[in-house]
Amino acid sequence: MRIHKYIVVIIIILYSSYSCERDDICAEDTPTTPFLVIKFIDVDTGTEVKIPSELKVKAIDVDTPYPIGTITDSIKIPLRNNVSVTDYEFTINSDTNNNTADDPAPNVDIVSFQYTTEEQYVSSACGFKINYKGLTVSPPVAGSDGRWIKSITIQRENVTDEATAHIFIFH
Repeated sequence: MRIHKYIVVIIIILYSSYSCERDDICAEDTPTTPFLVIKFIDVDTGTEVKIPSELKVKAIDVDTPYPIGTITDSIKIPLRNNVSVTDYEFTINSDTNNNTADDPAPNVDIVSFQYTTEEQYVSSACGFKINYKGLTVSPPVAGSDGRWIKSITIQRENVTDEATAHIFIFH
C-alpha cells in the first residue's frame, strides 16, 4: 500500500512539472503593441531629417503632453486601441519660458490618424498585442497661427513593429 502512495506522489510531481511551459513568463524582448513611428523631414530637400524646434505632442482630450524625450530623427507615439481614430496636437516652439520678443510663438497643428485594430496572439504569458492596419492620415488642421506641417506621407500603412518609420512629416 505504501508503494502505491509513493507512485501517486511521483506521478503528481511529474505531471505538475510537465504542465509548466517555457512561455509562462513573458520575456522583455517579446513584441508588444507597437507605437507609431514618425520621422520629420525637411520639406525643402525632401530627404534630410529636420528636427522640429521645441516639439510637444499631446493627444486630444488628454491634459498632459506625451513624453517624447530627446528627438534624434523620429518619435514614437501610441495609438488608441479601443477606437479607430487617434488625434494629436503637434506644437513647435512650445517652450515659452524665458522667451524674448524675437522668439517664434508656439504653432499648433492637429493630425488625425485612422486605422483598424487587429489582435494578435503572442503567448499564454504575454497574451495579445494590437496591430494597426490600413493607416490613413487626415491633412493637418492648422490653428490660428498657420500651418507648420506642410505635408504627411504614409511609408507603411500597417503598424506591426517599430523597425522603421510609418509616417513622414514634412515641415
